[in-house]
Formats: sequence, C-alpha cells, structure tokens
Amino acid sequence: MGKRNKWRKSMVLALALAGGLIFNTIQPTEVHAEETSQQMIEKKAEIDAQVKKLQEELTNLQKEIDEKVKVFKQVQAEIKEVDASIVETKKRIEQRSKILSERMAAYQAQDNTVGVYLNVVLEAKSFADLMDRVVAVKTLMDADQELVDQQEADKASLEQQKAILDEKQKELQKQFQELQQKESEMEVKKAENEAKSLALKAQIATKQEEERLEAERKAAEEEAARLRALQAATPVVQATQNNGDGQQPQKIIVGSGAGTASSGDAISTAKQFLGRPYVWGGSNPTSGFDCSGLVQWSYKQAGVSLPRTASQQYLATQRISAGEARVGDLVFFSYGSGVAHVGIYLGNNTMIDAQNNGVVIESLDWWNQYLVGFGRIQ
Repeated sequence: MGKRNKWRKSMVLALALAGGLIFNTIQPTEVHAEETSQQMIEKKAEIDAQVKKLQEELTNLQKEIDEKVKVFKQVQAEIKEVDASIVETKKRIEQRSKILSERMAAYQAQDNTVGVYLNVVLEAKSFADLMDRVVAVKTLMDADQELVDQQEADKASLEQQKAILDEKQKELQKQFQELQQKESEMEVKKAENEAKSLALKAQIATKQEEERLEAERKAAEEEAARLRALQAATPVVQATQNNGDGQQPQKIIVGSGAGTASSGDAISTAKQFLGRPYVWGGSNPTSGFDCSGLVQWSYKQAGVSLPRTASQQYLATQRISAGEARVGDLVFFSYGSGVAHVGIYLGNNTMIDAQNNGVVIESLDWWNQYLVGFGRIQ
C-alpha cells in the first residue's frame, strides 16, 4: 500500500509538472495571438483613415467643380438677362423707326418740315388761336426731337449691350472649358484613388476577398494608367495641330463617308434636343445634357452602349484619321490636358454637340485648334 501511495503521489506530481509546462507553453501563444489581433485592429484603422483621405481628395475636387458650376450658371443667367434687354431695345427701336418713317413720309409730301409748321401757324384766325397753334407746333417739334434723341440713345445702348453680351459669351466659353478640364482631372483622380483604395483594403482582407480585390485593383490601375497617359499625351497632339508656333491651325480636311444605321438613329435623337441649354453633368432629357451626356444618351437610344465621360468615350472608340471620318463618328477635343469635349460628326466639316451655348450643329473650323482626333464606335 505504501508503494502504491508513493506511486500515486509521483503521478500527481508528474501531471502537475506536465500541466505547468503545458500552461507555460500555451500562454505565450495566447499572448502573441492577442497582440496580433490588436495590431490588425490598428492596421485596419490606419488603412480606413487612408481610404477616407482618398475619398476626401475627391470630395474637395468635386467642391471645386461645384463652385465652377455655380459661376457657369451665373454667367448663363447674366447672358439671358442681356439677351432679354437686347430684345426689348430692338423692339423699341423698331417701333420708333416706324413712327419716324411715317412722320418723314408726311413731311416729304410738303416742301419742308418748317413749311408744314409755318402753314399751321399762318392759318390762325386770332391772336389767341395763334398762341395755341404755336404751343401745339412747339410740342410737336419737341416730340419729334425727343423721338430722335430716344432713338439715338437706344441705338447706343444696343451697341453697348452687344459688347457686354460678347464679353459674357467669352466668359461662358472660358468657364465651360475649365469645367470640362476639371472633369478630365476628376476621372483620372477617381481611377487612381480607386486603385490605391483597393490595394489598401487588400492588406487586411481574407484570402477569398484578397483575390477579388486584387483583380479589381489591377483593372482600376489599368484604367488609371490609360487615363493618365491620355491626359499627358493630348497636349502634344494639340501642339502638333497648332504647328507649335501659336498660329491658328491650318484647315483640316475631314472625310464625309456615310454612317451606319445606328449612327443615323443616334444623330436623329441628338437633333431632337437642338436649342436645349447646356447642363453640366446632364445625361438625359429630364436633366439636360453636357457634351458626353448627349453622345451617350443618343447612342443608347440606337442600342449602342458608351461610357459616360469624353475621355472614357475616347478610350472606348477606335482611332481613325480625319480623312477616314464618316457620319456618326465621334470627334474629340482637348484644351491642353486630357480629352475634355466630344461631338458627333455629321459630315461636311460639321458636328452636333452640347457646348456652352447649348445643343447646336456647328462647323469644326473654330474647334480645329483643340482637335485631338476622331473615334469610331466598334
């Protein structure tokens, strides 16, 4: 019995020692796991903060665009007021011209204007009648002179209003171009930040998520690289068109081949909106249209899907030379940094586009200074 008790005590002691060893072996692992979990929490918080910063960059850029949109709309409203003033001034001039023409016709039927008024005075029957007639004649002469003075004043005012309108139109064109360039910058920034954000999120993702995020990141990086390369390349293309000497570019000979059935349908749709005001960011008839919105909507009605922005539409189309251009091809423009404007080519050196004056059909002659090239929808 004594030996058995000693054996039991030995086993208990051995188990206790073993348990202590096991506890001591496990404990560091648990501590390490706890530290790793804490580190992961901190890392996630850091990455979340970096992703938020990327989003804030886009938000700030959008605020800049929104401010420019306000200025653009203000100039549009000012132009509308000047247009209304010009209409009223022209109306007054036309009405007054009619009255003055009638007066002149009546005077020309007599020897001269003074003779008409003199006859009225000489036909007076008494001194009182003479005074009445003199007052009446003076009133008529003053009225005639006042009409002439008002006419001259309105004509001078009309010239001034036209000059103001010209300046406002130039300002609107400037704001229009700046807005389009900002959109080009925004598209590049969006693509670049999307790639950065996906790369950051992949650092704390599970294995399954990591594979998905990696594929998305690669696609985003490719899109960002294409947009960035396009933005960097277009000023060189533009300089070539301007011959690099600051002079106006030579007239570019553009083809006028027949379009396809879908391009014909797209053009018919676009023409329905002629005269509609330009609306920044507009992409449908309800909101209105900007340049790429008009192109996208018109081709969508013809069963053709196109990306949203001018730069994306440029990348989505096949490059062709100006001489190869045919009706329905897209024509792209840059103001120095990235593709910023697009229209639908109509042949005969014309296009339909949404620009600062609204949806119009216009010649490419003025636009040639900004021409990047033509794109064919595949």
